[in-house]
Amino acid sequence: MLEELIMKCHKSRLTLLGFLTTASFSAGLAAQENPLSVVSAIHQQIEREYVVDGVVEAVKQATVSAQTSGQVLKVNFDVDDFVKKGTVLVRLKHLEQKASLSQVKARVAEAKAYLNAAQKGYDRVKQLRTKRVVSAAQLDKAVADVEAARARLNAARADVRQATQRVKYTTIKAPYSGIVLKRHIQLGEIASLGQPIMTGFSLDALRAVATVPQSHIYAIRQHKKARIILTGQQEERRFKGKKLTIAPYADAQTHTFKVRVNLPKKVKDVYPGMFTKVAFVVGQERRLMVPANTVVYRGEVRAVYVVDAEGRVSMRHIRLGRMYSDMIEILAGLDVGEQIANNPVDAAILLKTQRNRITSTPESKL
Repeated sequence: MLEELIMKCHKSRLTLLGFLTTASFSAGLAAQENPLSVVSAIHQQIEREYVVDGVVEAVKQATVSAQTSGQVLKVNFDVDDFVKKGTVLVRLKHLEQKASLSQVKARVAEAKAYLNAAQKGYDRVKQLRTKRVVSAAQLDKAVADVEAARARLNAARADVRQATQRVKYTTIKAPYSGIVLKRHIQLGEIASLGQPIMTGFSLDALRAVATVPQSHIYAIRQHKKARIILTGQQEERRFKGKKLTIAPYADAQTHTFKVRVNLPKKVKDVYPGMFTKVAFVVGQERRLMVPANTVVYRGEVRAVYVVDAEGRVSMRHIRLGRMYSDMIEILAGLDVGEQIANNPVDAAILLKTQRNRITSTPESKL
């Protein structure tokens, strides 16, 4: 009987010691092992957006046409070829243009001879006039002859510039760097004045075009801010709209406005014709936000590490909304004011440590 009583007392002491150890561990755990930096889930005023479908198009798209006539001697590029600015696209036969240039150059030489003769005649008449040998009318005629000859020379020189330009027109060059979209002429054809040669567009400047209902156009005009969202690739890409151009009239059939939003210059892997989303700012609204770097991504799971008032860490699944700079919207899983770990890696280590401590306490062994 005495031995049994001693054993019961010993068990009671062990149980009490386990309770005291566990309580001491729970109370002192946060103070001993909580080096975590925490942030609060807060409400923020963010921009409310209206999202519509859009299409990417080139800002610079043009058809190069012939500015003179002639037979096509050479075609250097075809559809889908990349062309640098100033590169020769097509060469035309320039026999007539060269002959015309030679003719007007001859007229320049002739005009110079006439001007030289008129100037000499003027000098002689001027000397004779000082001696009162010729009349004032003869001097006036000599002056008029010089002016006429000078005007004739200027006209001939203008013809030379024009003829020289026509020769240059037989070499058709790219007005900017870009891609050939269409070729309208074949080797050996006779190109006439104004005939289309090639159509192309530049990738240096792109924009998204979207149609917006008239019910939202006032708010879009007021804020003049938009984002361009490209999907369908490995990851979603977002670009800040550089410039908004709103059509000054609505379509009579659909009652919608066409809005153009410029992309940043020289963006990579974006081409005309691609589908896109355009998010227009139409107001503001209050949303629950946390820093984006506090969110943990594990497969399809999105979570944060919540830290309670006693320093205990737990992993909480959440549902995310949109990104806003370095903050992300929380749709479900958190309440305003809750503390979350600023560094998910440190929080995961501390959570594992807490679990190991709890499983290794005397109470768990008993």
